[in-house]
Formats: sequence, structure tokens, C-alpha cells
Amino acid sequence: MKNQAKPKQSIVILDFGGQYAHLIGRRIRECGAYSQICDPKTPAEDLKDAAGIILSGGPQSVYDPESPQGDPEIFRLGIPVLGICYGLQWMTKALGGEVRQGKVKEYGKATLRVLDRTSKITEELPDTFTAWMSHGDEASLLPEGFSLVATSDDCKNAAFADEQRKFYGVQFHPEVVHTDCGQQILEQFT
Repeated sequence: MKNQAKPKQSIVILDFGGQYAHLIGRRIRECGAYSQICDPKTPAEDLKDAAGIILSGGPQSVYDPESPQGDPEIFRLGIPVLGICYGLQWMTKALGGEVRQGKVKEYGKATLRVLDRTSKITEELPDTFTAWMSHGDEASLLPEGFSLVATSDDCKNAAFADEQRKFYGVQFHPEVVHTDCGQQILEQFT
């Protein structure tokens, strides 16, 4: 019997209602990790053995009373977390940052500029790359401990990171083929 590489631990995707949760799962499996999609209300206690947590996109505003919310205790588990689009916005709000309606609603391709290559998610990325945006709200004030790692003309805080806690947020969708380097970003997270 051949020796097979043992897959990485499971990455849990909390599905905030976006259309791409299953695509995120597939991309994570392409990185050699298991993926599991869960309801965003899943208690943090049930996620404590995950290798990482991805907060998916979603169509609502985090300030809408009917918008999906997760368990903020996930940020105390010591597990890496990646927020994508709505997931970035929910993480921002849950950790004390601010989210507001963007000056421009971005739908489609945008050029991102990498500002900091010391982040796990931006190391070895080119100076600029094309990313797929789909948002009306944006993070206007980063939570304490986060630093900006990438920006675009219409979204100042397009990607940010708290390397000490291993928390990352991207306003764009790395899981879609329209985002250059998207798979690389997901691999670097896993």
C-alpha cells in the first residue's frame, strides 16, 4: 500500500448565506484540507477542534436586524479565522471595528494593491492583482490589533490581518476564478 499524505485538519466554513459557500469548500479541499459547511449560529464550543474557520459572504448588511450572526466566542478559541466579504464585515463588527455603507458599491473586477507582504495571506503575492468584489458595505474602522494589507481604489480596507491572533479579512472573493491569486490566498490561510 502506498504512503498517502495525510490531509490537514478540517476547515469549517460558516455559511452566512452567500452563494459561494460550497465553492469555498471545494477550493479548500483543493488545498488538501477537509472542509465542512456549518450554520453561522454553530456554538464556538462545537468548533474548537477545527484547524481554521472561514466566515463566508452573504447578501445582507451586518446592521440589518435580520442578518445572520455567528457566535463571537469563536474569536477566543485560538483558531485562525478568515472572513470573506460579509464574513469580514461581521468579524469587524464583532471585534469592535466599524462597518458602513461604502461610497461606491463594488460589483465585479477591481485592482488590489498589496501594501504589506508580512501577512500570511499576502506573502508572495504580486504588487497588484485583479480581485472579484461584490459588496455595498465595507469596514471603515479596523478592530484593534489589525493592520491593513491590501487596498483598492474604491475600498480602502480591502484586506487586513491580525497576525498575532491569526485573523484575516478580505473584502473580495478569493474562491472565484475571477480573482487572480485567490487559490494561493486560500492555501496560505490553510
